[in-house]
Amino acid sequence: MLRFTLFGIPIVVEPWFWLTMAFLGGGLNALQRNYPGDYLGVVLFMMAGFVSVLVHELGHALTGWKRGGGQVWIRLWALGGLAYQQGGRLDRKNRCLMILAGPGAGLLLAVVSIACLFVIFPVPEALLRLQYYLKYTNIFHQDMVSIFPDNRPIYGFLNSLIWVNVWWSLLNLIPIFPLDGGQFMEQIIKSRKKMHQVGMIAGAGCMLLLLSMDLIFGLVIFGFLTYQNFQSYRQASF
Repeated sequence: MLRFTLFGIPIVVEPWFWLTMAFLGGGLNALQRNYPGDYLGVVLFMMAGFVSVLVHELGHALTGWKRGGGQVWIRLWALGGLAYQQGGRLDRKNRCLMILAGPGAGLLLAVVSIACLFVIFPVPEALLRLQYYLKYTNIFHQDMVSIFPDNRPIYGFLNSLIWVNVWWSLLNLIPIFPLDGGQFMEQIIKSRKKMHQVGMIAGAGCMLLLLSMDLIFGLVIFGFLTYQNFQSYRQASF
């Protein structure tokens, strides 16, 4: 269990967080291929995932702390991150700002990462790399060398940083509870039945899209979220 404090906010990182990041970064494929560069790519993805999730949660926590006071802390666990706030009071406007601050911080980090891409490489190569980086989570070093002969393994960190902060930030804005988009919707729609109904529709749409792309892990995650919203819809009284 890793514990530290940043900007006065206590942060806890559970061991399962690193295992999840290793899995998402292609750890199983690296074991099968058994190339040293692949293992480095997985580690770089884990570091990029750690930075990205932490920045996302800091966006929530710092905004909530600034807008409503109270005590805040962050937990990184198997399914991502959580920002807790206790003892503060937030009105609807500030609550919305706190919710959107997480994806907003991630998208800002994505913009900075993409800018770095254009600083490091000439424009034609930067554009080509951006195309690959947005499409693939973590491109194995040996595969990238066939496209860019002078490629360095460290560029995998930039690859992962861009992919994670673009797609995970946008994913979090999907209106399905308890994603940030669903929590934002909760502040707008008074009827919990309607809120979870929207979540079910959004979840089902995402499942169809993921199925067409053969993204099984994402399909399982959104299947679970859709089921959660279905259960909450049945239990809601209004």
